[in-house]
Amino acid sequence: MEPTASLNEQLSLEPWLVSRLAEAQERLGRLALLPGLWPPFAQFLAGPLIARAARQEVRHLGLSLDLAELLALGPEPRPSRPAKPLRWGVGLTLAYRLLERADPRQPLVPSLVSQLCRGLDAPHLARGGDAPDSEPSLTLPGASAWTLAPRMATAGVTPLMVAGLALASWEREGPDTPQRQPAGRVLLSGLARGLGLPPAGFLGLAPALAQAAQDLPGGINEVLGDVRHGGAWRRWLGVFLRAVELAAEEVLTTTLAARELYQGHQEVLTTWVRAPRHPLRLLEMFLCRPVLDLPLVAQSLDVTQRTAGLLAAKLLEQGLIQEITGQQRGRRFAYAPLIELLDQ
Repeated sequence: MEPTASLNEQLSLEPWLVSRLAEAQERLGRLALLPGLWPPFAQFLAGPLIARAARQEVRHLGLSLDLAELLALGPEPRPSRPAKPLRWGVGLTLAYRLLERADPRQPLVPSLVSQLCRGLDAPHLARGGDAPDSEPSLTLPGASAWTLAPRMATAGVTPLMVAGLALASWEREGPDTPQRQPAGRVLLSGLARGLGLPPAGFLGLAPALAQAAQDLPGGINEVLGDVRHGGAWRRWLGVFLRAVELAAEEVLTTTLAARELYQGHQEVLTTWVRAPRHPLRLLEMFLCRPVLDLPLVAQSLDVTQRTAGLLAAKLLEQGLIQEITGQQRGRRFAYAPLIELLDQ
């Protein structure tokens, strides 16, 4: 991390970067309005949007993961003997949620950074794996970048620029490992909270960065290589700001489409289902957790499993959900239209 005393001089921006900064900030500003526009957004973010972001990171690693399989695990995923892609999906999901629970007023200290990085592929779920180390003894190279980043904001650097420089510093100061790049993008969502930026705008950065750098020779890998070896901050910042704009727009578009889908299905239940109160509550559950089983429905709605099955049948009749196991016991139901929207 560069000394904060000279940051303002070092970060005097060319007009094209000022334009990129303004566009990215405008997209983040629109995203920040979503909680007021649509109250379920916070739960939608904590469930489906974070799961989709984890799946995007898994795909960026060259692995294939079924989004519905990850969504079925819920907020505290504990799969039995998961394959490598699902372990990554679980580890990434838990990392996002760890940062979501962290106090945004506190810096991302090196011990937390190390803990998060070492758990990204959920090693404790591997065959013969040990319990996750809650107090790692070694500090990862570059971990202090996340702790020092808020000081740049207090020195007058624009928060979005702070976010970009923190990610670049993390990449520059440490070795290129399978964990490092996804860890930086996940940590950025935690840093965003402390900087007053909507963390949802930093979900999906992996494909957004690749898209933002697609016309540059060597793509995003060369841009990051220049940061590591030559400290090429300005080109990186241009790519980063464009990627934030793309990622925020994608989250905004997806959320508004999910809102329209959900409200349309609410109208279907209100119009065509007798006594729609419980079916509407079940639909709300599916919005936040798109794959459910009957025991969980019964527990959450405080009804019997038989009643839970009857409620699910009402949504099935209207074509809103699908049964995805083909079994008589242990059946699971998926809010298929929402999963298809997330899976695009």
